[in-house]
Amino acid sequence: MTGHVHVLVIGGGASGMAAAITAARYGAGVLVLEKKNSLGKKLLATGNGKCNFTNQAQHAGCYHSTQKDYPWKVIRQFGWQESVSFFDGIGILAKDRDGYVYPASGQASSMLHALQREMRRLSVSVHTGEEAVSVSVNPGGGFTVTTGSAEYQAEKVILSTGGMASPVHGSTGDGYGFAKSFGHHLVQPLPALASLVLKDSLCKLWGGVRVQGTVSLYSGKGRLLREESGELQMVSYGISGIPVFQLSRFAAKELEMGRNVTLCLNSMPEHGREWLENEFLKRKKYDGKQSIRDLLEGMLPDKLASVYVKKLKIADSARAEEITKEQFSHLAALIRRMEFPVQAVSGFEKAQVTAGGICTEEVAPDTMESCLCRGLYFTGELLDVDGDCGGYNLQWAWATGFLAGRAAGMDRNGGRNDTYQPAQSTGGRNHQKGAGRACKTGKDRKRGTASGKNGRGKTSADRRNRNR
Repeated sequence: MTGHVHVLVIGGGASGMAAAITAARYGAGVLVLEKKNSLGKKLLATGNGKCNFTNQAQHAGCYHSTQKDYPWKVIRQFGWQESVSFFDGIGILAKDRDGYVYPASGQASSMLHALQREMRRLSVSVHTGEEAVSVSVNPGGGFTVTTGSAEYQAEKVILSTGGMASPVHGSTGDGYGFAKSFGHHLVQPLPALASLVLKDSLCKLWGGVRVQGTVSLYSGKGRLLREESGELQMVSYGISGIPVFQLSRFAAKELEMGRNVTLCLNSMPEHGREWLENEFLKRKKYDGKQSIRDLLEGMLPDKLASVYVKKLKIADSARAEEITKEQFSHLAALIRRMEFPVQAVSGFEKAQVTAGGICTEEVAPDTMESCLCRGLYFTGELLDVDGDCGGYNLQWAWATGFLAGRAAGMDRNGGRNDTYQPAQSTGGRNHQKGAGRACKTGKDRKRGTASGKNGRGKTSADRRNRNR
């Protein structure tokens, strides 16, 4: 079986669907190949099924890449307002929860269904259960994409295969091989937004504990890599929770380079060391016969208190009157700062996103087009960009999908199809500009540029008609 298509998208995840829709809106015939039996497997799992699809608090520090300024060049062209407007135009009402943006339905499935309806409306062809096994350039231009059952001729190819995080949803690194076959370089993929495995046998005692605290990550030389606060989840092998997820990509990078990494836990950040010491002494004075575990009850979860007591080598049955002021001082210091060597970051099976990927110096930031092969585009997690937890990785997916789809969907003469009018940016940007190539290969390669602002604008309801 053979077929010809203008734009072929490999991968039916978030960025692939956004790219397919945008290319079709610009008049292109589009085919999506998805190896799983349905689209958007990973999208359905985001935000515990609630789908935090973007975030109003956008700044360059929310995104990470070896080429530090690259992500923001992309996001400035398609920010959170554009994402809200895009989804408003296909029937998804956005709900703001302290800057975190969710579908009003509270269901990731509604996001997926809206994307699928729009693809059907635009006559985008979707082949599920069909895996691309090779992509090659034709001598006369265009590409040949081969699957296990067919061969397709495509004028443009968009690689939206994802990274390696959560392989159960289809992210198994397939796109890396395709990209490398065209000469692209790979920044080592590592698990990110994942829990940390700690080198301490006492961790097995605190499994199931949740506490509001602060975690700080340090390099082997004592340099602070990042610090985060919030609800921490203690697990038998280490520590988890959103604050830990935010640290994980930095831990993974350091460990990959063979460096030691230390996690510092402060389980009572709202209280200083002196206050804790005085509180312990006050409780000791009130009832010196009570055990150290009883003294700590009401201040700390029992399992966590047990870890502190064992760290100080104090017997659980020791009475408060037997514990010296110096020991209480050490306990206060330990609660404020307990150090653990980090053994590993949980693997890709437990990670939410991939840190690393296709080198961004070889991809134009205004079109997502390859600087090495014209007509080849990259989107989403496949690239060496990862975002913080909180809707940033989906924002990256929508932004890259839109830019790649727009560029690939231009007609064969380099113009645009006037059947689709994109919503005007709230920052005064014109989405029709900057669609040309922005980098060169070899020594002549230069970085692409992006313009415009990502300021606050009107609500999604104010823009409903502008995206139709």
